[in-house]
Order: sequence, then C-alpha cells, then structure tokens
Amino acid sequence: MNILVCGIGSIGRRHIRILKELGVKNFIAYRSEKNGKKISDDSIKEIFDLNEIADHKIDGALITNPTSLHVKTATTLATAGIPMLIEKPLGKDLDGIDELQKIVTEKNVQVLMGYNFIYHPAIMEMKKLIAEEKIGRIVAARSQFGTYMPGWHKEEDYKKSYAALPELGGGVVLTSIHEQNYLTDFFGKVTDVMAMEVGGSEIGIDSEEAVEILMKHESGVVSNVHLNFFQKPYFRNCQLIGNDGTMFWDFMKPEITILKKDNAETIKLGKDAMELLDVSYKEQLKHFLDVISKNVEPRITLQDGINDMKVALKILTDIKRNLN
Repeated sequence: MNILVCGIGSIGRRHIRILKELGVKNFIAYRSEKNGKKISDDSIKEIFDLNEIADHKIDGALITNPTSLHVKTATTLATAGIPMLIEKPLGKDLDGIDELQKIVTEKNVQVLMGYNFIYHPAIMEMKKLIAEEKIGRIVAARSQFGTYMPGWHKEEDYKKSYAALPELGGGVVLTSIHEQNYLTDFFGKVTDVMAMEVGGSEIGIDSEEAVEILMKHESGVVSNVHLNFFQKPYFRNCQLIGNDGTMFWDFMKPEITILKKDNAETIKLGKDAMELLDVSYKEQLKHFLDVISKNVEPRITLQDGINDMKVALKILTDIKRNLN
C-alpha cells in the first residue's frame, strides 16, 4: 500500500509512525519547498509538485499541511480520484468547498475528516453511556480546553506558527475544533450558536486566543465550550449533565466518573492519558485503512467537516474576527 502524506510536520510524522506500526511500508511525502531538511527514511519518497502524483500508484492520502491549504490540496487529490483523510479543520473559510464537494461526489471519492478525538476511548465510552441513558436524559454539556501555546514547540517562534496566524487558518476556534465536533456527534447538528471573545492579547498572537461558545443542538441539548491558548497547565475536560446524574471526564485521567445522588462510579479506561491519546490516532488510522481497502463509510464525512466549518465561521463572525 502506498500512502501520500501532504505535509510533514508533527502530525504528518505521527501518522507515518502509526501507519508503519499498522503495517504500511511505503509513503510519498509531498512538500511545497525543496529547501527543507531532507527526510532520512528510505520508506518515504519525496515529491515537490502535486502533479507528480500521476507517476505513483497512490492508495490513499493524508492532508496534514497548514489549514489554509487543505481545500486546495484536497481538490487536486479528489480530481485524481484518491481517497483521503483531511486533518481538522476542513479549511480557514468556505472558499473552494463547493467545488471540492462537487468533485468528490462526481468521482465518488471517499473523504474522512481527521478528528482523532472521535476515536478516543473516553469519548467513545461517553457516547455509549449517553445512548444507554446512564445519567438519564442529557440536558446540558460543558467542555473546556486550555493550553499554553508558547510551550508547544520551544524551538520555534509560536507567533509565526500556523495556529497563530489567521491567514493560515489559525486561532483557537479552528485549531481547537475537537470539542465542537464531538459535542455535535453526541447531540446532533448545531441549530443555533453564540460566542464571545475572552481576554485580550495574553500571548500576543494575531488570532483569537480565547472564546466562550454556546451551542443549541437539534436534540435540544445546550452545550458550552471554553477554549483558550494561554492556560497553564494543560486542561481539557467534558461534563455531561443529565436528569439523573452527572458524567465527567478529565483528559489527564484515563477514566470517566459517574455521579448520582447517592453513589459514584469510576470507569477505568487504561493506564494513562497519553496511552489513550495514542489509541485515538491509531483507531482513526485503522478506520482510514478500512475506508481505503474495504470501502467502509467514513465515520466523519466531508459534509460533517463542512457543517463544522459553518458553525466555526459563525463563531468567528460573532466575535468580529476578520477571516481574510
């Protein structure tokens, strides 16, 4: 099997590592610039022009380049009939999305959106418990994600990273779209959304650094999401409030807690948080290989990615952020 990887940053390299563990042996890396550090891996062939894909038999592709390039890259691959995984978010705006959707439909190309949290053991367990009405009917949900962006890659200037620059699709709303996505997966499409920006220039980037979001889902559940790029230490959690109890997950603990009036229950999911995170990436890529080889329906489709983009752009409009 030959896998094309468009963008060899940290996420592209993580995917290659995991795919090797899953038995994939051959990779083609598309890089837009030749002056970068050469890849010292015999299993990876480098190309510097997407037109070169015609010279290779490609079974599937991963789009892991900057957000602003996702749609353009995906359109080229869709035209060539190549199934793909597009890292979240789909893009930085809606430009080119109609054309991409048209080509994908005409060519019958399988597209999986890359939201690894959907495959996280805690998220999967919560979804199952929601269906079982473990805490009764869910009424409300709260999710929070906070991270200190300057500490991500200490050897790089974080202010020049894609996540910091609006023209590359940066900002906390698009970069940290996981919470919006899994809450939508839990409770259905977002029918109404409101947002307010939080704080000011805490870390000095050009994009929005923090936001409070309220979403009304088609199931009737109202969810609240807080996202920020300046919190220390790293903080990520989800609280579901039902009419018969509360469910809580802290990313840093490999467990889910169920609280009811007279008792508490802890569901253990593994040894540590990083193990569960690695499982999420591995299960996502297992699914992608099934999409490629067995024509399995993608768990999160291109249309899901488009729906998420429309909600995210409404949030950015609410906080009066210039998307251009």
